[in-house]
Amino acid sequence: MRVAQVIINRPAKQLHKPLSYLMPEKFGNVLPGTRVLIPLGNSREEGILIGYEELIEPPEFKLRNIVQVLDNEPWFTPEMMDTARRLNEYYLFSYGDALRLFTVNKTLKSYEAPKEEWLVVTPAFSVEQFSERKKKQRELAKYLLEVGGASKALLLAKGFSRMVIKQVSEAKGITNESRFKATKTTFDELFTEEVNIPLTDAQQAVYKPIQEAMNSHQHKTFLLHGVTGSGKTQLYLKATARCISQDKTAIILVPEIILTDQIVRRFVETFGDEVVVFHSKLTVQQRNNNWERLRRKDSHIIIGARSAVFAPAEDIGLIVVDEEHDTSYKQEDMVRYHARNVALWRGEAHGCPVILGSATPAVTSYYKAKQGEYHLLELPHRIFEQPMPKVTIVDMKEEILHGNYSVFSDAMSSLIQKTLNEHNQMIILLNRRGYNTFVMCRDCGETIMCPHCDVAMVYHQAGEELRCHYCEHHEPIPTVCPKCHSKRIKFFGSGTQKVEEELRQHFKSARIARLDQDVTKNKQLAEDILHDFGAHKYDILLGTQMVSKGHDFKDVTAVGILTADSVLNIPVYTASERTFDLLTQTSGRAGRGDKTGSVVIQTYNPLNYAIIKSKAHDYVGFYNEEIQNRKALGYPPFREMIHMVVRHQNMDTLETIANRIVSDLETHKGDSDILINGPYEASIKKVRDMYRLAIMIRGTDLSNLKEYIYNSWIFTQEGLLIDVDPV
Repeated sequence: MRVAQVIINRPAKQLHKPLSYLMPEKFGNVLPGTRVLIPLGNSREEGILIGYEELIEPPEFKLRNIVQVLDNEPWFTPEMMDTARRLNEYYLFSYGDALRLFTVNKTLKSYEAPKEEWLVVTPAFSVEQFSERKKKQRELAKYLLEVGGASKALLLAKGFSRMVIKQVSEAKGITNESRFKATKTTFDELFTEEVNIPLTDAQQAVYKPIQEAMNSHQHKTFLLHGVTGSGKTQLYLKATARCISQDKTAIILVPEIILTDQIVRRFVETFGDEVVVFHSKLTVQQRNNNWERLRRKDSHIIIGARSAVFAPAEDIGLIVVDEEHDTSYKQEDMVRYHARNVALWRGEAHGCPVILGSATPAVTSYYKAKQGEYHLLELPHRIFEQPMPKVTIVDMKEEILHGNYSVFSDAMSSLIQKTLNEHNQMIILLNRRGYNTFVMCRDCGETIMCPHCDVAMVYHQAGEELRCHYCEHHEPIPTVCPKCHSKRIKFFGSGTQKVEEELRQHFKSARIARLDQDVTKNKQLAEDILHDFGAHKYDILLGTQMVSKGHDFKDVTAVGILTADSVLNIPVYTASERTFDLLTQTSGRAGRGDKTGSVVIQTYNPLNYAIIKSKAHDYVGFYNEEIQNRKALGYPPFREMIHMVVRHQNMDTLETIANRIVSDLETHKGDSDILINGPYEASIKKVRDMYRLAIMIRGTDLSNLKEYIYNSWIFTQEGLLIDVDPV
């Protein structure tokens, strides 16, 4: 007996295993990857057929029939299904959740890509069939003969009336077709038939092994370690041109589409309609339409953030992960995965090269390159041999000793003034948004905390309110202390809003723009700010780490980093790596044009190796120290890690559940190499009224323990978050 195995197509941890159904003969040979309608209890659910099982003996219970087949052909290719299975097994989320990553809201309300009516000419069509008196009809006929065909919407936009269009559509030699509607990008398209992408000798030497891998259709992972401004984007363009000349699809991943506007523009200007851009501003309909364009091969290039790695392409010829070190490639909500891993798996399945590019590669990636698992390519110099910016480190403890309590050190103030005097531009990084970082009573020391989270409220000048950055709870500023009723409430720390105010006070002539999460909630505003800064309508761009990501402004000669320690103090094993990345990437924004760059870094830890090595732009020196520390402490890449967070509204119940999980894991871990720490308080004890306890698992190989977790009661435990390879 042939029994269909079906996964429910909706988030349901209790239904993460396949269900068995009979496939009626009337549906014929339905292939795996097809969506089907199944009975479940008293209702009907959408499911995904993942395969068949041959039963030698009849089952103990009666199997129900599949009700309906929802797709004419499989939505998921065998490669997509294999990749989803790897995601499911490696990252410990359900197979159904993994498959849904390859869709855009593909549910029972089956999506049909929008179509539009076209007039298409055939050899029988001629202008002469319209009399001289019908000037508009003849004008439209000439246009159609010139272009071969056009949509009615385009003809209306060109000024032809509906009546004229109707009359021509009924003429001899015209066929009326319904075609899929194209979604244009938001960028100007300057497509040229012959793509000429010149490379320097250094770039050509790096491109050669990539080209060889593409010509031989061979999967290789290239780690492109190029300093900021070394021309990595030019290599991506060259490789992409080669890819589409082979009639294959290129996937280009960038950390955040809004903040990497310039690389997107380069691709669209070079390849025009070949490019599909994925970003959060698209409507569901536009996303669906772009997805369909890729499936139909109307376009061969997709560029977007991490979700673009799931593009429904059946013939991938190149995958690029730009700024591969960036933590935004790690999905932290609902299903947790790293887009870099997915890119590697898909590249392997399609037999194509994967390029991981960065000025500050992830420590794990560089380690794999040193071990020979990846092919290391290096661009150690900026294009045209431009010098790297000069970096000055300021010890803020010394500033205080000299009586300077300002957020700006003397060196920082001098650099700002010098930049303004010379009519250049400056980027200033402060990795704290808001106005003040916390509010405290000066009499009893009580800090105003969020009532729903175990974090201090942040003062935001806009709206004159306190706000929680975890649950977005907001409330008015208290006039008296809630604990001792004192009126001596004081604001401490400086966020981007306060620094913006101080900049305006001290440098009155400066034109200042702020870019942080409060601003980028309005995506168009963020784009406008970056565009205007590039046009030199602002002198200073102040922001959080958003200002460090991939920007290339020729007039930026100065960078200021106000608190280099903000990331260093985060309680994660990657704190030093994140600090080095942030400082080096932000410093690299300076001096990318024909002027020398200068950088000032303010810190309370001037002797930390991450800060010292960033001053010299010395990635290899930083890596050598960091990898020794990782080895000594048993962190990746030497051991695998799983971080669990158990959540519950009741602390006693939470402790019971967490202790039971640890006890069960200890019993089934098998390998004595595996260490299980916890349960212990999570770094934030409470979020959104849910108490949190953490469990950390480390070991050389956790695959057997992962399999046990997935098939045990632990996986379906309510309130449990599982994070494989935490960053």
